[in-house]
Amino acid sequence: MKRVVLFLSIASQVAMAQTAPQVPQVSVQGNCDLRVIPDRGRISFSAENQSKDQKEALARTTKEINKLREELSALKLGDLELKTTASAVYPVREWEKDKLVDKGYQALMTLELTTSEITRLGEAIQKASAVGIRKTGELQTFLSLERSREEYLRCLDVAAEDAKGKAVQLGKKLGFKIGDVLFLSEVPNVPRPAVEALMLKSASSDAVGAPPARIDPGSQQYTTNLQVTFSIK
Repeated sequence: MKRVVLFLSIASQVAMAQTAPQVPQVSVQGNCDLRVIPDRGRISFSAENQSKDQKEALARTTKEINKLREELSALKLGDLELKTTASAVYPVREWEKDKLVDKGYQALMTLELTTSEITRLGEAIQKASAVGIRKTGELQTFLSLERSREEYLRCLDVAAEDAKGKAVQLGKKLGFKIGDVLFLSEVPNVPRPAVEALMLKSASSDAVGAPPARIDPGSQQYTTNLQVTFSIK
């Protein structure tokens, strides 16, 4: 008996849904596609030294990184952040005559620089070269949290206006007016940090007496899509 009652209840709900008046509606997609200039740049510098003595390898590496930190701080780059992202000491062994031979210890330390003055990162590279550091990571450009939020809200406005404009235009051509929003769905695409090749705007910083290279921040794509359903009057 319970199964019969349950079946009748479901059948009644389906019948009511089929007989309920359907709200006339139109669905459109609003798009936003912006090219945004990143406001942050990030690059890393690594110092490496090998010695028979573990403490000596670490001391030499630490000295180079500390010197580099001083030189980079002196540049007074905007929104400067300096942090050590890697520090390690490990034994070095090499095969010689079918056996492993201890060669001492390798010390590694990496200093990461982040700044809002992307175009001046060439100066930082030059400072690292002067200190004696030759290992430089790839440049990353990205949006700060504040800028990312601003661009996200701006993109939402653009996508919303695009969706509404399309619906209104359809109404003009097909003889209806749009009403309330019945359904809304968003598919954002927030840009990730982009790894860029160093685009030098002047002579190479490796050249003797050459001015620091100017870095081009490039641009990133910022998009979002809105699926909007309006009622039709």
